[in-house]
Amino acid sequence: MKTTVFKCFSFSAAHHLDIPGHPCSKTHGHNYTLRIEITGERKANGFVIDFHDIRSVVAPLVEMLDHSLLNDLVPDTTAEGLCEWFLDKLDGILPGISRIEVRETDSCGAFITL
Repeated sequence: MKTTVFKCFSFSAAHHLDIPGHPCSKTHGHNYTLRIEITGERKANGFVIDFHDIRSVVAPLVEMLDHSLLNDLVPDTTAEGLCEWFLDKLDGILPGISRIEVRETDSCGAFITL
C-alpha cells in the first residue's frame, strides 16, 4: 500500500513580478509556506521516508530563500515558478516527490502534482 507523508517549511521573502502595471510589480513580501509530499511504500523501518531526511535536503534551499529578494535567486517568482524551482532543485535528490505546494498567504498558492 502506498502512503503519502509531508513536511512543511516556512520562509519570509520579498519579490516583484516583471509585469508592468500589475499590482505585484512593486517589491513586496510574503510569509511563504512550502509543503513537500513524498509517496511510496513503507520500508522495514516503518517509514516511507524519515522526516529528518526530507529536512536535510529541503532546509538548505529554504534557508537560501529566507529573508531574500527572490528575484535575485529564482527566475520566476510566482507561486507556480517557485514550485517549479523547488522541483528542479529536488528532482533526483529526494525520491518519491508526489506534490510540491507553495503558499504566498493562507488563501493563495500553487502546487505541482507528479
